[in-house]
Amino acid sequence: MSGFLIAGSAQRLSLRNFLINRGLRIVPALAVDIVVCSLIIGPIITVVYHSEYFTDQRFFKYFLNIVGWIHYELPGVFQDNPSQRVNGALWTVPWEIFCYIIMSFLMITAIVKTRYKLLAVTIGYIVIGLIVQKMPYLLPGSIKPIARFLFMSRGSQLITAFMMGIVVFQFKAVIPHSRWLFAAASLVCIVAILTLDSSATESVLNRPLVITSLVYITVFIGLSEVPIPAFFRKGDYSYGVYLYHDPFLQIWISSFPSVFLYPKYGALALYLVGLPSALAVAVLSWHFIEKPILGLRKKFSFIAQVRGVEDGHQAGRESHVRPVAVKS
Repeated sequence: MSGFLIAGSAQRLSLRNFLINRGLRIVPALAVDIVVCSLIIGPIITVVYHSEYFTDQRFFKYFLNIVGWIHYELPGVFQDNPSQRVNGALWTVPWEIFCYIIMSFLMITAIVKTRYKLLAVTIGYIVIGLIVQKMPYLLPGSIKPIARFLFMSRGSQLITAFMMGIVVFQFKAVIPHSRWLFAAASLVCIVAILTLDSSATESVLNRPLVITSLVYITVFIGLSEVPIPAFFRKGDYSYGVYLYHDPFLQIWISSFPSVFLYPKYGALALYLVGLPSALAVAVLSWHFIEKPILGLRKKFSFIAQVRGVEDGHQAGRESHVRPVAVKS
């Protein structure tokens, strides 16, 4: 979804404006989330003394999440939960940043504007991944760990999906919006759910089929006329839900472990109360942080600057023909 949505701006903006726009969209809300978790949730939940909490190295390192250096734990927070991660969802942040680096390269080389070159680069990434997985003996021993990380790890799936999203955007005029293709893609994903285990996340061979199906499903739904409740038309709450859902699920588990860790119905009960609470905070994030920042971005964007120059030229032309007022 990220690749598909930002491909258009990557073609019309300069690299500088593109990176500014991405930074303003991602970093401010992320920074507030880190502050909320470390200075509000953490001190309330922690089982250690506050003097120990605020002097622990883990407290200070947690702020490195703002720049994409991910640290999951805060001292004494969620110690009795199955996972001690305050916000496990942040694992995707470094990969998102890496995807923006890839997009920067595609912009500098103008590959992002040429769909067949872009398709070739995407296929090349997958082929290299297959070589790393199936023929690792071709690689020098010193670069094998790096190659496995970049081409076979769980996070590298996001690179594949990101690249495919850009490709679909470039070929959107020729890719059919077909319910039959949507059904076929859904069937592929259902079969994958039923037949693949967790080790499949590192299998590059599965990705061309499974991730391509997921990309088509995502874009198909995104471009379909889906009834949306009026509440969700008032803002884009998706990023806020991403940032806050895991901390709030952890809070609920910590507060009522006997309910939300119950084997049969605990997970369902957890999401029934956890997601609405995260959504409530996401609404605040949108209206008080993200939306004002986006307004600032639009004010200083490339398009706004161009329009400002055009308005200035227009005003200059009009001043030559405007009649001079005569004082009475």
